[in-house]
Amino acid sequence: MKRLAWTLLLGLVGLALGARFATFSVEPFGAQRLDLDTGVTTLPQGGILTDNENGLRLKAAYIAYKEGSFVRAREVELLSEKERFVAASLEHDIPKQQALFQDLLFANADFQDLRADRALALFEEEVVVLKGRVQAKSPRLQAETLAVDLKAREALALGSFTYQEGKATLRGQGKDARLYLRFAGGKVQATTKLPAQAARLEAYAKRLP
Repeated sequence: MKRLAWTLLLGLVGLALGARFATFSVEPFGAQRLDLDTGVTTLPQGGILTDNENGLRLKAAYIAYKEGSFVRAREVELLSEKERFVAASLEHDIPKQQALFQDLLFANADFQDLRADRALALFEEEVVVLKGRVQAKSPRLQAETLAVDLKAREALALGSFTYQEGKATLRGQGKDARLYLRFAGGKVQATTKLPAQAARLEAYAKRLP
């Protein structure tokens, strides 16, 4: 995810990073407008932003961006080699290297159809925090809040949750309930006995109010 955010989202706003972005292209679906007073470029009919060198692709029904400042998009599909983000909207803060998603559907090697009302992607840390009706098809999970470390392949559910594996079900009730998930070897290890690294994931969860 880290390479996805900084290569595509920073590249698309035209930062002078040399030949690395020589193959980056913008394909508007209609007009492409630049406001000289604000420096904001808008694709009102949307478009496709592609980094051919790194195999990255952003498709959206509406896109607006300002060099070194932000990228905003609606009806978004963001793809890399390992992750897929589909959302009603994306608001990327370039200096902070983070993005807010509304109505997110996320998928990678560990999660299938992971959904939430809203989410925060922390690109530098390779962490995604999801809140509001969080649920996943695989692993079978429902939660109030979920913090996922994509690099370490671990996650922490906070608040009431339900986790199902085969015929076994783990449930937690109340704001203090916690479930730690670890992905390894194609399997999921789930426990309510939290390891030390769970505290780091809980701290990340607080970044999304």
